[in-house]
Amino acid sequence: MTPRVLILTPYYYPVIGGVESNAERFARFLVANGVSVQVLTKRLAVTLPDAEVRHNVPIQRVGPHGERSAAGKWRMLPAVYSWLVTNAASYDVVCVVDYRGVGIAAILARGRTGKRVLMQGQTTGVLSGTVGGAGNTEGALTRLVKWPLRRLYARTDALAAISRVLQQEALDFGIPADRVHLLPNAIDMTRFAPLDADERTRRRRALGVADDEVVCTYVGRLSREKGILELVAAWKDVQPARATLLLAGPDMPGSPWDAGPGARSFVETHGLTASVRFLGPTDDVASVLQMSDVAVQPSHFEALGLASIEALACGLPVVASRVGGLPDFLTDDDNGYLVPVKDAAALSAALSRLVHDADTRARMSARARASVNDYDERTVFGRMLGVLADLASR
Repeated sequence: MTPRVLILTPYYYPVIGGVESNAERFARFLVANGVSVQVLTKRLAVTLPDAEVRHNVPIQRVGPHGERSAAGKWRMLPAVYSWLVTNAASYDVVCVVDYRGVGIAAILARGRTGKRVLMQGQTTGVLSGTVGGAGNTEGALTRLVKWPLRRLYARTDALAAISRVLQQEALDFGIPADRVHLLPNAIDMTRFAPLDADERTRRRRALGVADDEVVCTYVGRLSREKGILELVAAWKDVQPARATLLLAGPDMPGSPWDAGPGARSFVETHGLTASVRFLGPTDDVASVLQMSDVAVQPSHFEALGLASIEALACGLPVVASRVGGLPDFLTDDDNGYLVPVKDAAALSAALSRLVHDADTRARMSARARASVNDYDERTVFGRMLGVLADLASR
């Protein structure tokens, strides 16, 4: 049986983060494989229609209007529940991408519709109650308030864990092993791939990067939990070398975790402006990675670490924190280096080895792409469709 799939996700186009991008590419994969799919998501700006079709995928927006926020996914719950019940005849199975909040509506609606639910976790700590992925637990009152919600989440028919950390979290909470599936976020390995030498040189020169310059690149939000401040501090000790650090990602204005101003101030104060470049947000991550030599992801916590998977697929060795899902695919001294979290000295030492040692870079680069073959979206999305088909057929 080929099921009619409803993808339920708090945010979708035009919000384009890692979660939203993964949901959109999964929807397009389903369409390409002849599967009927529709997306249910939150209303954003009033200028966006409640219903539209994008890449042959019908999108339905419900709930109160409002830009992305922590509370937004909770305010939309009544509208999500109502839509799921009212439109039950239009779908066979529900795939919830990032189940925090909206997963509750899917489970409650199942009691009326009988439509089974696959929930995909995107954040550590939702079931375990750890805070910030660092082993700190929630306070007693918070745990008491959230306990009923966790019990509801655990009633899902299947749970897709994007990393082994999330898989173990689900098992430790008591979800039966046969309902927990290791299904990571995936990448398009035809897009994230090494360039030939001539094209790579052309792109570097267009950005003003010399052929013999070693380019280390960070991709992601300029946010404190991403380790940006440790990264620029580490870079100070990587010098002297003919190397450049590229920071590709947006600031977080208004957020207490915004690290952009602090990072720029550190760079200016320590005379690093010649070797550190802030590129700002980019909608073409692949191009930035393809012209680089090394990637770095010094996160304080990370459920998976998709940016590192994309970098490895482009043939780059990666320096990353030993946290969350990063050790799932990064092997120390094989396809990169794993360093202790928040340790600028260890981060600097690892980057220095790769910047100064071309043989080590070449050895790790040769191992990089093959190490993430299992994250090819054609493989991962095919397995996810198999789980959904199984649920729908019961």
